[in-house]
Amino acid sequence: MRSSKWPLPLLVLLTCQVLLLLPIRQARGEESHCTSVAGMVKLLDLEAQLIENLEDYAVELEKKLETVRRSLASLRLENDRARSSTEEYLSNPLNSFSLIRRMNRDWMIWQLYMEDPTGLSQVEKIQELREHMPTNTDVEEAVTALDRIQSTYGLKVSHIAHGLLNGKQYNVSFTALDTYAMGQILFDQGNYFAAASWLYQSVVLMEVYKLPAPLELSKNEVQMVYAECLLKLNQNADALKVVNIALTDKPHDIKLLLKKSEIETLIRTGTSSAPLSKRTLQVQGTGTPTAYQRGCRGEFPASADGRLHCRYNSTTSPFLILAPLKMELVGLDPYMVLYHDVLSDKEIEELQGMATPGLQRATVFQASSGRNEVVKTRTSKVAWFPDSFSPLTLRLNARITDMTGFDLNGSEMLQLMNYGLGGHYDKHYDFFNQTNSNLTAMSGDRIATVLFYLTDVEQGGATVFPNIQKAIFPQRGSVIMWYNLRDDGVPDTQTLHAACPVIVGSKWVCNKWIRERQQLFRRPCLKKRM
Repeated sequence: MRSSKWPLPLLVLLTCQVLLLLPIRQARGEESHCTSVAGMVKLLDLEAQLIENLEDYAVELEKKLETVRRSLASLRLENDRARSSTEEYLSNPLNSFSLIRRMNRDWMIWQLYMEDPTGLSQVEKIQELREHMPTNTDVEEAVTALDRIQSTYGLKVSHIAHGLLNGKQYNVSFTALDTYAMGQILFDQGNYFAAASWLYQSVVLMEVYKLPAPLELSKNEVQMVYAECLLKLNQNADALKVVNIALTDKPHDIKLLLKKSEIETLIRTGTSSAPLSKRTLQVQGTGTPTAYQRGCRGEFPASADGRLHCRYNSTTSPFLILAPLKMELVGLDPYMVLYHDVLSDKEIEELQGMATPGLQRATVFQASSGRNEVVKTRTSKVAWFPDSFSPLTLRLNARITDMTGFDLNGSEMLQLMNYGLGGHYDKHYDFFNQTNSNLTAMSGDRIATVLFYLTDVEQGGATVFPNIQKAIFPQRGSVIMWYNLRDDGVPDTQTLHAACPVIVGSKWVCNKWIRERQQLFRRPCLKKRM
């Protein structure tokens, strides 16, 4: 099926699958294509160039084919005339000479013509573009992201493969190549339970659809990997069934016969091929979803606290007397408020335009190494902007002061983020909790977090606080703010939070981490309540 609007998870894997068929050039660092929707736009432009290049290749082949077909008619006509009256034809010295000359010279020219490679310039063009294409690492990240969506939201692999994402049907589906890539890579990662589901979908799809040349996939190969996966899960009887089905197509295949004998021995002796790994057991389990997963799925109960309310905030700063903000009190422990309609469409567009050219893979500070590093628990791209970068950043910081009442001197720069395929940020705290560290020596710890949502997200992408069972789903132009430190300056562990994987959509956010040192008189550090 085809559609002008492709859901992001399927689109990325489909594009990466095609580009990975080309030879790999080891000449650059990883670009982490799938970690940002904005960063993946150029992949579509690149694919358009590759398609145009392939069309040029087809034109070259057609030219050569036209030359061959045009010559075939005259060659066959002459040969048919000669064979219809062989003796008469050969007795004429002109015909005899022409035949000998043709056989000696013309067919040598035809051999050289056939050997002359067609489309070398197009092959060179692909090699030239190769350094901008996704690498094996990019595809592995895309597979991990789609598996993350499946496990977090409890989706069925068969539904995903057919474009049914979290209850909504999209006009797009996977091919056997896509499902096989999912199963193969998950198998290599040791995620056998998930791999088996994807490999089974490959077998099903290959029964229904035939892949076009040159992208054919060996059904026998898929069945062998599927059987190996079942063996890893100690499902020996099922693995034997798969091998027996494969043998109906190739009854004399040595590999299949040996594998059948191996499985029969395992069944006869009652031994397992291998102990299940902890990772496989976790994935295979069908227990109660975690608080994080329930939050991402929108299953937290509605708050019954009567103190939570909505109002116009006109008191935090003098400016708000003239232009109050729509404020929703979300929580009291920790203090958490949601502001609505804070950003205009024009401001959002300007922020996205500022960030897109400079987006880089997001990092996380690692206490063990003392520096920021790329980690699998955070998949997005970011761009940083000083407070005085533009009139817009100045206005944005003034608005943050209006909302929070805090002094932003000494606080961190504005951070703009765009999430890609299954983009998420696993459970974490924003505070450092390091008293004798360079991170907090000058300006103190992060007293508060201010998070702007620049876009609506069609599915997924919530900010969840599993310890207090609260989930905030992105609303374009809204802002969530919470305190990371308690009144006495001690880090508040109730602020544990995460960004849920994006299922469908492009999630843009902008955040500001406010430091505590400048808030000495605005939010004094109080004694711990007994």
